[in-house]
Amino acid sequence: MNGPMNVLLTGATGFLGEYLLAELLERGHTVWALYRNASRRIDTIRFLGSLGLPYTADSLHWFKCEVLELDKRWDRLCQQHPGIHEVNTLLHSAASIRLHMDKSGEPLRTNLGGAKVLARLAERIPIQVHMISTAYVCGLVQGAIIREINHPPGDFVNVYEESKWEAEQLWHLKATLLRPSIIVGHSETARCKTFTGWYILFQAMHLLDRLMDENKDFNRLNLDIHLPSAPHATINIVPVDYVARAAVAIIENPDNHNKIFHLTHPDPPSHQWTMDYVCKRFNVGGIHFSGDGTSMTEPRNPIERMVYRQIKTILFHFSNNPVFDRTNTNHATPHMPVPPITQDRVDRLLDYAIARDWGQGPG
Repeated sequence: MNGPMNVLLTGATGFLGEYLLAELLERGHTVWALYRNASRRIDTIRFLGSLGLPYTADSLHWFKCEVLELDKRWDRLCQQHPGIHEVNTLLHSAASIRLHMDKSGEPLRTNLGGAKVLARLAERIPIQVHMISTAYVCGLVQGAIIREINHPPGDFVNVYEESKWEAEQLWHLKATLLRPSIIVGHSETARCKTFTGWYILFQAMHLLDRLMDENKDFNRLNLDIHLPSAPHATINIVPVDYVARAAVAIIENPDNHNKIFHLTHPDPPSHQWTMDYVCKRFNVGGIHFSGDGTSMTEPRNPIERMVYRQIKTILFHFSNNPVFDRTNTNHATPHMPVPPITQDRVDRLLDYAIARDWGQGPG
């Protein structure tokens, strides 16, 4: 690292953004944190306070703005916030995580539109850009090794992946592209703010567990469900604290700038490991993998329809099974192990999620 960075951070009040903000402050960088919602800013300040951050009064500056207006409002922001014009690093973490297009145009509106706005801003001010993307810009892949390169357009599973791929095309070779896989809670505390993605699998099984409790005649240990995937395939999940720690370490080194990095797990759990855990955790059985490309058998009665309705909500977690190369990431962070995925760790993640009613309860 050549010296402390002066960072403009978007998405600072988001789940990953909070940990990026904490990591930047802990490592001695100055941060200008963009926020939109005052109550979420207060929540983030409380989170930082629980960690004893920031260490100095002049290391964290907040400013209110929409990402999509940042280029238009830049001159006014410089007048309103003395010192913001000295930022030399942009870490773009703000994103819409919607999987399907809504009436307002999300997630394309934020994910692609935000990338275009920041490209215009970067044309006006000298700033090194780093973008949080997703490893799944590769699209639908069955078991192939995905390199840390710019990908051609693929068969995207959802609009979120496509929006991230389109944003990457604007920044290829012009920004550092940081591609985490499926982000889950903190590796030790299990703290999480958004119980989407990987959590949907367990939320569906948690609901199914309660529904089957209301149907005592149903044999929950012999569901006879065959999932269209391979048991040895994997779901790549990675703790939020690792992603933040690796991302900041990577962008601190100019040798890493404008390259692509997979912030993924080198040893993710297999589908069979995950399903064995699910069956043990929720006391169910008879769920099998029938192989890629097969189809689920149709339910035969109302109780089976109830089971299949829950199972179908999680199928996409088993349908996309790339293996992520980490050559660049391993070279840039040689002494930064990824916390292993163990039963105890997953227990903590689920206990935390259930205690907060999957995001409906207090955080």
